[in-house]
Formats: sequence, structure tokens, C-alpha cells
Amino acid sequence: MTEPLVSILMISYNNVQYLKTAIDSVLGQTYSNWELIISDDGSTDGAWELAQKLSEKDDRIKVYRNEKNLGIPKNRKIAHSKAMGDYVSHLDGDDILFPYSVATMVEYLNSNPTAMLAQSDSVYIDGDSKIIDYVKNREPEDNLAWFGWRHFGMYRNEVHDYIEGYNDRLKSACEDGDLFMQIAEKYPFIHVPVVLYKHRWHGKNQSKSNAKCETCTQRAECNYIRVWAKYANMDPITYTKLEETA
Repeated sequence: MTEPLVSILMISYNNVQYLKTAIDSVLGQTYSNWELIISDDGSTDGAWELAQKLSEKDDRIKVYRNEKNLGIPKNRKIAHSKAMGDYVSHLDGDDILFPYSVATMVEYLNSNPTAMLAQSDSVYIDGDSKIIDYVKNREPEDNLAWFGWRHFGMYRNEVHDYIEGYNDRLKSACEDGDLFMQIAEKYPFIHVPVVLYKHRWHGKNQSKSNAKCETCTQRAECNYIRVWAKYANMDPITYTKLEETA
């Protein structure tokens, strides 16, 4: 059986301090049939030049650059447009994969043919790559109000034929959670009970500046809120509790 091609999407912006470590963690994978799509969003700190140089190590590393800074949601969609893989995953340019991460996710997806998406457990690391916390994710259940995108996430690329895809109308970096809800609303997903991702927490993470759902002005355009509200019995626009029906 031919091993499926895995597209690893890495969006990059002014992360030169951590970029080589992230890329090296892909080069160190025990699973070999991958492509690394790096989409630089107009870095000015040398990250773009470094990505170009590191891509010379391996032709599976493919680098692209936006003419101007577009922000995470649009950049993620652009990165995906370059992906040729059967499976698609995310690795941010300041995070790290374990050597067995891709192989493990592929094994679980191959063994669960009805699942469209798989998510693993993860650890948080600090700026020096020291582990500072552990995240065990929930097992799937019917109530999607408890869920969202979790690292390490990998999904079947074919699902894009049946959903909107990355929501580039969003201003906050919530496009991964938005995509998760689009998939989970229609298809089974699975939890891989293995730590496969090192999520770096260095104080400048984009998620710190994301709008909170309760105050976000884009709730009407957000698939995450639309699906979440349905299961949480909330009005997605007013963000108020709906009356219980008999």
C-alpha cells in the first residue's frame, strides 16, 4: 500500500528565532512521504531568507511568500492552496513535532477510515523548549460545544470538497477552530491519546490577541460560533442563552 502524502502547513511571520527548530523537527520525522508548505507573510526579521536557505536541504520543503502581510486566516488558506497531500496538518513556525508525530497520526487515520480528522495530546514548552504543561484532549462526543482545533491536528484533504474550507473572512487567528467545526459538524473525528506536539508559549503568541467569542464582532461570519451555539443552546449573534424547549 502506498503511503499517503502528508502536507504540513507552516505559516510564518517574524519567527526567525524558532523557525529552524520547527523545520528540523519535520526533517527528523520517521515518516518520509511528506511535503512542508511554508507560507511567509512578509517577514522582516530574516525568517523568509532562513526558510529559503533551509529549503535547499530537501526538495520536500516548499517555500512561498506573500507580497504583503495578509494575516493568519488568509495566509493559512494560501498555504493550503499549495498542498498536494492526501492528509493535511498544521505545524506553526515556533512549535515542534516529535519524530514519530506524523507516522502516528497517519496510522490512526488509516485505521479509522470513516474519520475525517484526528487530534492528539500535546505539551506546552517555553522559549527555551522546556516542557511546562501537558494537555490531554477530550474523547469525541456528540456535544461539540466542548471542542475546537487541537494540536497535533491532521485531516483528510478530500473534506475540502464538502465544506467552505479555511474562513479567510475572519480577522482573528481562529481559522483552525472554524475549520474544525465545519468538519466535526458533518463527519466523525478521533482523539489520538499520544503526545505528538510541542506548543511553544513565549508570550507573543497570536492567540493572546484573538478576540474573545463573547465580544467578537464577527460572530455572524464564524463557523465555530455557529456550530458551537447550536450545541450550547446559545444565540450565535447576541451570545445569550436560548430558552429551553420542552
